[in-house]
Amino acid sequence: MKKKLIIAMLLALSLFMVACSKKEDAKAEGKVLRVAVSEDAQTLEPNELNDDYAENILMQVYDTLVKRNSKGELVNSIAESIENPDPQSFKIKIRDGVKFSNGDPLTVDDVIFTLQRAAASEKFKSFYGKIDPNSYKKEDDLTFSFKLTEPDAAFLNSLSHPAVSILSKKYVEGGADLANAPMGTGPFVLDEWVQNDHANFSVNKNYWGDAPKISGIEMKVIPEASQRIIELESGGVDLAYKVDPSEIPNIEENKDLKLYRKLDNSVHFIGFNMDKAPFDKKEAREAMVNAIDMNSIFETVYMNSGKLATSAINPNFKYSISDSLKPNVVNKERAKELFAAAGMGEGTNLSIYTSDNTQRVNVATMMQAQLKDYGIGLNIQRLEWGAFIDALKNKEHNMFIMSWNPSVVDAHYELFQPFHSSNKGQGPNYMYFGNEELDNLIKEGISTIDEAKRADIYKRAQELINKEYPWLYICYGETVVAGNKRVEGLDLLPKYPQELKDVNLLEK
Repeated sequence: MKKKLIIAMLLALSLFMVACSKKEDAKAEGKVLRVAVSEDAQTLEPNELNDDYAENILMQVYDTLVKRNSKGELVNSIAESIENPDPQSFKIKIRDGVKFSNGDPLTVDDVIFTLQRAAASEKFKSFYGKIDPNSYKKEDDLTFSFKLTEPDAAFLNSLSHPAVSILSKKYVEGGADLANAPMGTGPFVLDEWVQNDHANFSVNKNYWGDAPKISGIEMKVIPEASQRIIELESGGVDLAYKVDPSEIPNIEENKDLKLYRKLDNSVHFIGFNMDKAPFDKKEAREAMVNAIDMNSIFETVYMNSGKLATSAINPNFKYSISDSLKPNVVNKERAKELFAAAGMGEGTNLSIYTSDNTQRVNVATMMQAQLKDYGIGLNIQRLEWGAFIDALKNKEHNMFIMSWNPSVVDAHYELFQPFHSSNKGQGPNYMYFGNEELDNLIKEGISTIDEAKRADIYKRAQELINKEYPWLYICYGETVVAGNKRVEGLDLLPKYPQELKDVNLLEK
């Protein structure tokens, strides 16, 4: 009898423990932050990334030496201190006790390896190639120094770029597939990535900072802006990125939702393929600038979310002259003259390529209607992001719609990647634009430490770009994110990728 009683008690205890375990699992599951994102990364290799979508994943997994906070301030991250006694010398001490997610300790060997790897990469050697490879000096496991071969006014800012997300030397040299399986010191671990579908994260139990309040993240790729909001309203997700401005009034009226808004660092534009007719002629590009009513597009498609753009450097950046310039206005007679000079008569057909982004498709549709007044046809090619980029690399387009938001907040990087001739065919220079005078100004700007001189250099650079018309400006963007009332702690960054380690989900 006693034996039966003991067995019954053990069975009851077992059932109780299973029930408790299920409750704990359910509680943890309820703390998974579900995020609807608009598009997905093409690769997670830090030395190959070239879009916000990859950074959106990498910034959850990796740390950099420094980073930009929501106020635009450059603050230390993995670096505990950085000394810069002269323009070409740096001494960096990293935080003690930092570990990679696999438990291995972070040392300066990993940081030096990361910098050397980025400097050797084709895409980022212009960022980090000025580090003298023979100048690295390791003082101890936490402190090292190095010198630049020449002054670089943007170098400290460049240490915040995801290209120098701190890697484990041991992990990489062991044959790691960084393009699909990143491993860092950041707050989360990437458990699963199914491209163009979802990315799932769990908490990094070895994270050096304050532990996240959520148990994980599930990013769902939902290209349609309206569908992201439907998912949010139905409870399928907790956050929705890239809110279409047309949805803003409805979100503001919904007591169960909240809206996050901030003028971001992006420039939205239409790029002209200058490597083939008709936009190899300046007259054709200038004609488009005079023909397209961008103000009506901005009011209709963007619903005045953001700000009409006037210059290649966003007003959030030092040295921008955007506020001193007026937006382009329609001049139909001038447009007709220029179209004629460019040989673009009635019956001309053009192509414009765009990703699945709803706003960009709407911009192209309005342009299509406006160009009919000039007898010009516009074929809209709407493609998934990867196919879109492939088409631009293959020069299939006459025009394309994109935005540029450099990960390094410095005027140099606003201009270098989109406009330097060395970047032809690399995003976002799918205009295949190159200008020797501008190349020289860009080089002069990065090597000049004096603030007043830099201001003058970048003023001249912006004026030169505006005379060449590689872009038809749309607007400076606004980061707009919607969330449900359970979300708290989101400190919006002025860009698409968002840090999620400080976000919490309140109990239902």
